Amino acid sequence: MATVPDSSVHFDHYLTLLKGFCPDVRAMVVFDHEQSCIWQGDASPLDLDQVVPQLKSFRAGDSDDVRVTLGDNASLELINLRNTHGEIALTLGIEAVDKTVQAVAANQNIGLLNEFLLADYEQSLALATKEDELNHMTDELTRRYEELNLIYKAEDQALNIYHGRELLRQLVMNTSRFLNVDIIFLYIAGKNIAMHKYKNDNPLFESDKLFDYLRDSVYPLLETDPQSLVINHIEDARMHNFTQNTPYKHVVSPVVNAENQVIGLLAIASQNFSVDFSNSDRNLLDVMSKKASKIAQSHFDPLTGLENSNSFELIIKDLLKQSSGTDVNHAIANVDIDRMAVVNDISGRDVGDLLIKKVGQKLASMVRSRDVVARIGSDKFGVLLENCDLPTAQIVMKKISHAVSAIDFKWEGESHEISVSIGIAPITAETQSVTSLMNAAETARNVSKERGRNSIHVLDLEDSNLLERKDQIRWVGLIQAALREDQFMLYAQLIKPLKTKTAKPHYELLLRMRGNDGSVIPPGKFLPAAENFYLMSSIDYWVIGQAFSELAKHNRESGQGCEVSINLSGQSLSDPVGFAAYIGNKLEQHQLDPSDICFEITESSAIENIDDARFFIDQVGAYGCQFSLDDFGTGLSSFAYLKNLKVSYLKIDGSFVTDIVTDPVSESMVSAINQVGHAMQLQTIAEFVENDAIAQKLVDIGVDYGQGYGFGKPVPFDEILSSLPSSKSKSA
Repeated sequence: MATVPDSSVHFDHYLTLLKGFCPDVRAMVVFDHEQSCIWQGDASPLDLDQVVPQLKSFRAGDSDDVRVTLGDNASLELINLRNTHGEIALTLGIEAVDKTVQAVAANQNIGLLNEFLLADYEQSLALATKEDELNHMTDELTRRYEELNLIYKAEDQALNIYHGRELLRQLVMNTSRFLNVDIIFLYIAGKNIAMHKYKNDNPLFESDKLFDYLRDSVYPLLETDPQSLVINHIEDARMHNFTQNTPYKHVVSPVVNAENQVIGLLAIASQNFSVDFSNSDRNLLDVMSKKASKIAQSHFDPLTGLENSNSFELIIKDLLKQSSGTDVNHAIANVDIDRMAVVNDISGRDVGDLLIKKVGQKLASMVRSRDVVARIGSDKFGVLLENCDLPTAQIVMKKISHAVSAIDFKWEGESHEISVSIGIAPITAETQSVTSLMNAAETARNVSKERGRNSIHVLDLEDSNLLERKDQIRWVGLIQAALREDQFMLYAQLIKPLKTKTAKPHYELLLRMRGNDGSVIPPGKFLPAAENFYLMSSIDYWVIGQAFSELAKHNRESGQGCEVSINLSGQSLSDPVGFAAYIGNKLEQHQLDPSDICFEITESSAIENIDDARFFIDQVGAYGCQFSLDDFGTGLSSFAYLKNLKVSYLKIDGSFVTDIVTDPVSESMVSAINQVGHAMQLQTIAEFVENDAIAQKLVDIGVDYGQGYGFGKPVPFDEILSSLPSSKSKSA
């Protein structure tokens, strides 16, 4: 077998790449099939007198890798590389610190590297006696090293460091750096991305003509047949039925979305007198286009093509870092499409998605190229205005607001009036974090939305509404912590029968939060924040799970239960199918009597979500649970909606009950509600029964139940359960 000079195989390049994968690698030595050392690294050379005996013992065994302790906190990994006949062609000795060397043989990247090394070595053997072929091989090896460097240049963790456009820019620059081509193009159709890089920044041909050809002729072909193309000659172009000629050689690879649909292309091109592009060029470009696809999927919104919330926050983080210690001011806006739910309900979600795309396009078209527009929520956008003070930002966003309002949006004869609510916050030297900035813009947006649609609110630290919102943001964190750490508590208040006794006592369950100091925090402190920041559904799920668990435990231990009423928020009714299924699963899990469970829904939330409320009541009512309509009498159409809901109880709003003894109008309202309820075979419950006089007046009117401090204050639910009589103790 021919002996290969060590200069024909660039082992030092492989060692460099190896150290890139495993930085703690110190040195490498290579032995051929005859156990002769054919190459040894210069840095920290291994002691061959120590290695050779270990090699002989290793070659005599069956394993293809073994770890040898060298001392000085170092180990040697011996790895056999076998040819296609199963014969040992090379043995690598890799020295590294103990903690690293164990992972060397198992590393997939190093396995790939070893395959390249073995292939290069065997090629070197075959071409050792042919000088011209040896020179050709050296050129190919150099190209392979460049390909390897390029493939592993952009590590996956960079996806969490840089925003989308910066990652794509780096990809184009890396492609230009390692490929000997005249120009690189990156085009992503729906994301307004068209990047290019000339070799040495010196354009030698008509780039506009080439770009038009790629966009108008090649891109449509890729959409129907997502295969990479290599066009070196006019015959290649004709084979793909290109009618528009280009005087340049080029390779094109598709960029795809998560559904593998083509959304763009990556292309390299050179003059006609250049060397033909090869399959190796195509394969390399495929790797880079896959990286571009991954970046696009991770950092851009698939519906609008705008940057997504993750990339938007990375952009802001980068801007904060650049602006640190400077007097430059920027602005951020949070834009929310008004009445989006109405569009979805009337025309369908597909039409709603079309509206979101139109608004996103309008926003992107009305800001400068250096500004950023991102989709940060279902119907919400973020706008970053660089080097822009608050007054200027307000002018820009007013123009955007007017432009959005001018959108003529019709669907199947239905015309929708479009507007946006906007909150603006400054980015200054005092801005502490991306999270605080995003919260500030969202808070300003919420204030704007509460003042009426199609309005703008600029952050004002002295604004009382904003201060209230900032306090609520603090409560949001406490609520989320309470949900995670089980810091909520159930209290209960008696619902007392006013006519005849019932078989089981009936209680309304109420929520409290346990403070860090052990104090009990009333719901009025944290529920407003939960309502405004859409945490009520999570709270409802916790209450149901906890209540059912405590009831089941008590029933098992005592055999004597009680009836409970559980309050539900309108936010939970927005998912009637999933919420009803959850309740059904919990009833089955805890083996509870459904008739012991009554769910209270406020009149206002039921009317606001009448279809969802009706579905939910029908679904959960089929399990055997009961329903109560809370705060009845405060709505504008109470009686009209009542007949559409299958409820068992009406809770008369406490505002009427409080003055029933002294105010004839209040007495008349309570009496009227009670009569309607009884006419519909419903039982009535009066809230806010504070004293005996009110209780007696309710008895005179004929109300069925009363609830209030006159009958008892709320107490911990576990205390209520422990005070109930036990049927098991009686039978014993």
